Amino acid sequence: MLNIQEKKTLILIADDESISRKSLTLMLRSDKYEIIGVENGEECLTAYKKLHPDIVLLDGLMPVMDGFDCCRELKKLPESQDTIILMITGLDDRISVNKAYEVGATDFFTKPINPAVLRRRINYLLEAKKAEKALRESEEKYRTLVENLREVIFYTDITGKLTFLNPAWKELTGLSPEESIGHNFTEYIYPDDIPVYEKSFQENKCLKYYSQVRYLKNNGDIGWMEIFTSLIWKDGKIKGISGTLNDITERKRIEQYQNIERDVIKILGQSEGVDQGVNGVLEVIGKNLAWELGEYWSYDLGTNLTDFHASWYQNCPESEKFHNQRRKTVNTIEWENWQFKTSGDYLDKNKLLSSKVKSKIELKQVFSFPINHGDEHLGVMCFFSRQNQQNDGTLLENIATMGNQIGQFIKRKQAEEELKQRNLLLQSELNIASEYILSLLPSPDEQELIVEQKFIPSAKLGGDIFDYYWLDEENVVIYLLDVAGHGIHSALLSVSILNLVRNNSLYNTDPYQPWTILTELNRLFQMDNDRVNYFTIWYGVYNKDTRELVYASAGHPPAILISPLSNGWQCHKLSTPNMPIGMIEDIDFSQNVYEVQADSILYIFSDGIYEIVEENGEIWGLNNFTDLLLQVNKNQESNLQNIIDHVHSINKSSNFDDDLSILKITLH
Repeated sequence: MLNIQEKKTLILIADDESISRKSLTLMLRSDKYEIIGVENGEECLTAYKKLHPDIVLLDGLMPVMDGFDCCRELKKLPESQDTIILMITGLDDRISVNKAYEVGATDFFTKPINPAVLRRRINYLLEAKKAEKALRESEEKYRTLVENLREVIFYTDITGKLTFLNPAWKELTGLSPEESIGHNFTEYIYPDDIPVYEKSFQENKCLKYYSQVRYLKNNGDIGWMEIFTSLIWKDGKIKGISGTLNDITERKRIEQYQNIERDVIKILGQSEGVDQGVNGVLEVIGKNLAWELGEYWSYDLGTNLTDFHASWYQNCPESEKFHNQRRKTVNTIEWENWQFKTSGDYLDKNKLLSSKVKSKIELKQVFSFPINHGDEHLGVMCFFSRQNQQNDGTLLENIATMGNQIGQFIKRKQAEEELKQRNLLLQSELNIASEYILSLLPSPDEQELIVEQKFIPSAKLGGDIFDYYWLDEENVVIYLLDVAGHGIHSALLSVSILNLVRNNSLYNTDPYQPWTILTELNRLFQMDNDRVNYFTIWYGVYNKDTRELVYASAGHPPAILISPLSNGWQCHKLSTPNMPIGMIEDIDFSQNVYEVQADSILYIFSDGIYEIVEENGEIWGLNNFTDLLLQVNKNQESNLQNIIDHVHSINKSSNFDDDLSILKITLH
């Protein structure tokens, strides 16, 4: 027996930072994916054409070609339609989200990345891809089956009376050919669709033509059929028509349900609140099924009452009049524990509400279904129509299954509204926390070295904090850290770390050796599935006598050292290729030593100072910020306020999306 090994899922990671590629690889290694990394968008396109990966993880900001342009080019490739493209970026704003979806990304993921969430998201997308493929294969088999069913062959004379039918007619309508011959063909077409049939015939008198119409079965049911017909000519005159009929009821049911489901999902995904979403769902279902009025009644468990919540009606005087009359007559009714187990329950006109209102308008309840969230009953949707039309029970049962999805949307939006109110309260607490963070920051030291500092908390309060102090008469410690995320939790974590480092409370560490500090912090602060606890840090020790700077960084932006030249200034980026603190256990952290030229200036900062969205939607970026530092030193305008003013002019707003922290140390 052959042992066919299943092909591994291939993931292509495009990120210009090797530490990010390594981080993503480590996050996904337990799922046994085959992972390949590249440095920019152009390399990604080349690798994609050669390898045809299942998933592409694209960083939004990359040199040569960024992730957005790369995604746009990938989607032009014919073989990329089934490829999952997941955009990963440090930006968390509506502009970048919209841009990602505009260029064709499957989904959008923002930094900081929680490994468990990333793995679940990728697994979900892979499962969805498999399900979509299986559905396409299933639909293909279904279409093949329908196309090969026995067709009805029919003839009519010039007046439209049937003159011939083959036995398949009985399978279609339940009537024998003998019962129907001599009757006009339009007698078996649903009355509202007769104009569709006759119009197609009249507009194509010299051609064959095709139409889809509803037809009447012998048992009173309604089906859909497609008609292929051509004219019968004799002696230059039309004598009648010949044609074939195929039952497409199931196909139309699927199309109709898919249209409704697609529109409902779109409405729920785009709606800002419960009212907007519920009204949109009522309209989608009502219009697709040609009903005049739809209502949503919410249920209160405490009172056991259903209260009118929202409605939609066709834009016509009769529907509006009926709607207004109902609102005056009934707004609350007692819940009677209605059961919805079969199609009969959904179609029972006496179940709900219709008996509560007396109206001269011929509008009757035709459909209702419950809105649930798990076992919790939230309410019921019901629909009304003037027409005595035959409804498709199977289709309505399928529509009713969306009740849980609608219920999830309602609960989610209710939770979001509650969270919004809590956030208003939280914001006042964040303002207090910001003042506390400021009180912990060191005072500028102007004795042995000149220090300037700026800390501007964002509206959401992040996890930036910094410190510097003398270890002895020769060595000074300088560090700055940035905790992932925003809010009280991130702020408290940064304060905890500052106290540990400032008080030299870390176990088995040497404050003169940065790698030991990073190693112990990584041991203490490992993130879990509930909280994203990781943070970045730059930590250095400067000896004023030897002018040696020993430093280590963990996922943090490099420190920028500006040194004087005979004819200007030169720039050095000081960083080490270490993972952020808390992401992976048992990491060997490295450190470097740099001999500092006299009268150099050291800048240490968080990424909030350069990750700013410009008016064109692009990120200002680290390189532009470095150029700014060189320029202000060249113009002898290097005080921090000038730098901050320039950054404000780029940001175009008084508030920053992230905390902004920067230290300027002049090393004489």
